[in-house]
Amino acid sequence: MTISERQIAATFLEHTTIRPFFYLQANFKCFYCNEVFPEVHSVLQHTAFHPTPDRNSLLKQHLRKGKRVIKVDISNLKCKICEQKYSDLDDIRKHLASSHKKVFNSAGNGLMAYNLSSNNGLLSCHKCGKTFNSFFLLNRHMNVHFSVVCETCGLGFMSHQRLVNHRIVHQNGVHKCEKCHDVFQTKLKLRYHLLKKHEVTNAKKIKPLKCPHCLERFAEHYRKMTHLKEVHGISFTFECQSCKAVLPTRRALTEHTTKLHTQKIQCKICGKCFGTASLLKMHSRGHTGERNFFCTICQKAYMHERTLRQHMRVHGPVWRFSCTECAAGFHNRNEYNKHVKQWHPQWQFKTMVKNFGDAGLS
Repeated sequence: MTISERQIAATFLEHTTIRPFFYLQANFKCFYCNEVFPEVHSVLQHTAFHPTPDRNSLLKQHLRKGKRVIKVDISNLKCKICEQKYSDLDDIRKHLASSHKKVFNSAGNGLMAYNLSSNNGLLSCHKCGKTFNSFFLLNRHMNVHFSVVCETCGLGFMSHQRLVNHRIVHQNGVHKCEKCHDVFQTKLKLRYHLLKKHEVTNAKKIKPLKCPHCLERFAEHYRKMTHLKEVHGISFTFECQSCKAVLPTRRALTEHTTKLHTQKIQCKICGKCFGTASLLKMHSRGHTGERNFFCTICQKAYMHERTLRQHMRVHGPVWRFSCTECAAGFHNRNEYNKHVKQWHPQWQFKTMVKNFGDAGLS
């Protein structure tokens, strides 16, 4: 934070009921005494018992030079002077300036606000109302309400500090694995590599993610999401902020955004941009006339595999799965399995699938 932002953050801490905290990937730390807690609501309850230090102590001990933007809870946001309630930092800032003559300059608040009131174990975004089952997901979501944009890839971020942290992904790796000498761009990616490839774990952080509905804990986010779906019947969808497409997983949303909304690879011939190298390669065939997909029946050649699949229909149906007992064909494995169970029960536990679709087009 700048000096001005630190001054404004101190004014908020002095005269409002915001509850500050630190987020450390898997744990939460008290802003005043640095005690660590596993859950965000635990650290907020603890913080409520801390008396707010005087302004001089806030600036010298807690808002020292070099501090990043402070995360704060605004679920019970009130003016300490007159007890007036507010739901937004900018609104209460105007109130403090006009009603109580508190001095603010043109700098930002130096704070990142979250409404951390819980409803049936879910947290909601105070800007758009979207709900999440963990602070991790809420924190990631806040970037969609971005105020700064990465000039390299176009992604938006809630604060300048988040943009600074993100820029690491566009640099060469600096974190080296001592076991296999692979290089990674962040410490988090290095830790994940050590866990998955070399099975090196940190006992304190092996299962940092807790289910909000039971006592189960998880080392990886996707395992927690699988648990929520299979055990508690809770599933989530992810909406693309650009085209409003709804995706079933965060990975699918990332791939969708990369392919359709992040155009950073340019064709040297016509200048058209693409999100991935594979899309550029497919496009380039239009310039070179390259035709690598051949029909095994009539030897016609096509630029793209999908065009060849469409052509194959002129020679009759092309089945993905075929029964070796009666030669019946099926478009998907479920239809094939139903057929085997009904007509060839003695073979239903044996593999009889011949994938003509893959064999014919490879």
